[in-house]
Amino acid sequence: MPGRNRSEVNRVSFTVLLAAAMAFATFAGPAFAVLARFIIDDLGLSRAELGWVVAAFSVVGAIASPAVGKLTDRVGGRKALAGIFILSGLGMLAISAAPSYAFLIAAGIVTGMGQASGNPATNKLISVHIPIGGRGAVTGLKQSGVQIGVFLAGVLLPAGALAWGWRTTLTIAGSLSVLTLGTVGLVIPPDPPAPQDAASSPGIVWSKPILWLTSYGFLMGLAGGAVNTYIPLFGEESIGLSVRVAGSVAGIAGLVAFFSRLAWARHSERTSSYVASLRWIAGLSVVFVGALLAAQEGGAWLLWIGALGLGASATAWNAVGMLAVMVFAGREQSGGASGVVLLGFLAGLGLGPPLFGWSVDRFGQYGPGLWGALGTFAVAAALARLWERTKPFPHGDPTV
Repeated sequence: MPGRNRSEVNRVSFTVLLAAAMAFATFAGPAFAVLARFIIDDLGLSRAELGWVVAAFSVVGAIASPAVGKLTDRVGGRKALAGIFILSGLGMLAISAAPSYAFLIAAGIVTGMGQASGNPATNKLISVHIPIGGRGAVTGLKQSGVQIGVFLAGVLLPAGALAWGWRTTLTIAGSLSVLTLGTVGLVIPPDPPAPQDAASSPGIVWSKPILWLTSYGFLMGLAGGAVNTYIPLFGEESIGLSVRVAGSVAGIAGLVAFFSRLAWARHSERTSSYVASLRWIAGLSVVFVGALLAAQEGGAWLLWIGALGLGASATAWNAVGMLAVMVFAGREQSGGASGVVLLGFLAGLGLGPPLFGWSVDRFGQYGPGLWGALGTFAVAAALARLWERTKPFPHGDPTV
C-alpha cells in the first residue's frame, strides 16, 4: 500500500508541474490580451502594433519549434522543462520593464522561445513516463494548464494592473515562473537514455499524420489566436464592457477550456477518434464565432456564449492534437513531432492577431476580422473531414 500511494502522489505532482509549465510557457499570450489597453496607452501603440508583439511571441515560437523538439528528444524532457520556466520567466520580466516598442518586441521573442519548449518537453515526458491508456487524462490536464493561465490572467491581471500597474503585475508573474524552476529536480524522474538514432530519423517526424496535424494546427492558430487575443478589447469597444468584466470573460472562458481539454482528450483516447474529434472542435468553433458576430447587435449575453463556447471547442484542440502526436510519433520522436505540429500552430497564432488588429484599424469595426476567423475555422473542419475521407480508418483513427 505505501508503494501504491507514493506512485499516485508522484503521478499527481508530475501532472501538476507539467500543467504549470504549460501555463507559464503560454502566459504572455493572454497577458497581452487582457492588458492590451494598459500597454497601448502606456507605450502609445496601435492595435496592429500590439498584434505584432503577439506575433513576435508566436512566430518565434513557431520557427524555433522543430529545432527545440529535436533538441528535446536528445537532451530529455526534464532539461527541456527547466528551460520553459527560465525562458518564460525572464521574458515576462523583460516585458514588464519594456521602455519602448522595440524592447517589447524583443521581450516577446524571449517568451516565444519558452512557448516553443512547452509541448515538446511535456509531451516527451508523458510519452516516456506515462503508459498508454493513462495519457489522455494526463495530457488533458497538462494542456489545461494553458487555460489555468488564461483564467488567472483574465481574473488577476486587470485587477493587479488597476491596483499596482501592469508592469508590477507582470513582474510578479515572471518571478513566479523562475521560482518554479526549483521543483523540476524534485518532481520529474530522470529520463532514460535515448536510442542513438532516435532524434536523427525524419521519417515519423515528417510523416503524413504529423503534416495533417500541422496544417490543421495552422488554421486553428490563425483563427483562435486572432479571436482570443482581441475578445477582451472587443468586449470593451464594441459591447461596452468594463475592463474588469471584459477580463473576466476571457478568464472564465479559460476555466471552461480547462475542463473541455480534459474531456476532449479522454474521449478521443478512449474511442481512438482523434481526427473526428478535431473535426467537431473546428465545426463548433464556427458556431461560436457566429455568436460573437451576433453580439454586436444582440448584446453582451451573446458575447458570453461565444467566448465560453470557444473555450469549450477551439481552445481544446491542443489536447487532442498533442495526444495524437504522441500516438502517431511514438515515444522516441514525440518531441520532434510536437515541434513540427507547433510550427504550424504557432505560425498561425503569430499571423492571426496582427491581421485581426489591422482589420479593426482599417475598417473601424470587428466584423471583418470575425468573419475571417469564422471562415478559417470552417476550412479547418473541412480539412479534418478530408483527412478522414482520404485515408479511411475502419477501426477508428490510426494509432501509429
